[in-house]
Amino acid sequence: MAPLNEEQLEQKRLERKIQIMRAAIKVFADNGVKLTKISMIAKKAEVSHGLVYHYFTSKDEVLYESLEWAMERNRVIQVFHELNESQLSPLEKIKQFTTFIFTEGDTETNSDVFRIIQHLTKSSDLPDNIYDLVEKSGQFYIESLFPLFAEGQKSGEIIQGDTEELLGIYLNVISGIMADDPTWWRKNIDQKADILLRMISTR
Repeated sequence: MAPLNEEQLEQKRLERKIQIMRAAIKVFADNGVKLTKISMIAKKAEVSHGLVYHYFTSKDEVLYESLEWAMERNRVIQVFHELNESQLSPLEKIKQFTTFIFTEGDTETNSDVFRIIQHLTKSSDLPDNIYDLVEKSGQFYIESLFPLFAEGQKSGEIIQGDTEELLGIYLNVISGIMADDPTWWRKNIDQKADILLRMISTR
């Protein structure tokens, strides 16, 4: 077999790094950042402990690069675009987003990213680069959902009150479910999403 050329070697290195980052996202989401160890990531990725350090210098670097990589792949931006283009009512759009958050984790890293962001928003000792990444992501969810909540209040679909506070309650509830175990929610998701949204709905 002919030796790999430089381009092929680089592709192999990228594939191995992605393998580690994909595993890291899952481990960070399931265990939280503080409890996650490099050895846990290596085990999930099915690579040696030392190989992780070949690609990353620290756990913080694994977290930052993995989160940045996963955010770039996160389909949530496309989902919000599709919702904004749709003729659904504000409450129906929020339900679609809720369903997306709980179900997409089966095939992609979307729900895991959401869980990690929620873990990190409660941390007070983050490195600046990770803090900025979390702030950017959290702000995206707020800026995307706030107009839907405001529009829903205006149309009478969503209960009145401080819109920002109402959105905060909704996100905290979603975060709590995601931090626990979203698997149960994926069964009969439509019915469960309807029940969940009763806390903000006037119906």
